[in-house]
Amino acid sequence: MWARCSQSLNASGKPVGKPQWRLVNPTRQRRTMEELRCQVGFCPAETDRGYVFLAGSAEDPSHRSGEPVRTAQPPVCLEHLRPAVELCPYLRKGHVAFLTRATSVWGVIGSRYRLTATGLEPLPSEDDDAPVAYGHPQLSWFLASQLVRELRDYEVVDLDDLVPAA
Repeated sequence: MWARCSQSLNASGKPVGKPQWRLVNPTRQRRTMEELRCQVGFCPAETDRGYVFLAGSAEDPSHRSGEPVRTAQPPVCLEHLRPAVELCPYLRKGHVAFLTRATSVWGVIGSRYRLTATGLEPLPSEDDDAPVAYGHPQLSWFLASQLVRELRDYEVVDLDDLVPAA
């Protein structure tokens, strides 16, 4: 099951207003991840060399070993790479850019629930941001809020190599 919330859209169906980086809209995040659209402009994010995903530099260091990387951050098109870093306080502190040629939907982030005598009850979680893989036995008792992709066949790149500084 997916969490839902309202959002303001313009006549062409694109979200309007200033981004609220810490408040992820589950529907928008899911669509950008499923359709591989830019998280900033909601335009196609594919480049000639694949897709660019940004992550905070403090996130999972598995990219240093060449292992697959899991992310809930949607891709970013070349036009919006620099604005994404400049506007997002988390990415301004440091970021890693992944250029990936292979990515697949892996699982979700959200809240676990259990059925009790009085109804549904949220389960305490040590790590609310821990992703759960599709196929996990507890997934049917899960309220998803973010889709997670697994990046494979990627390289860590410098933004200057993708988009020359203005």
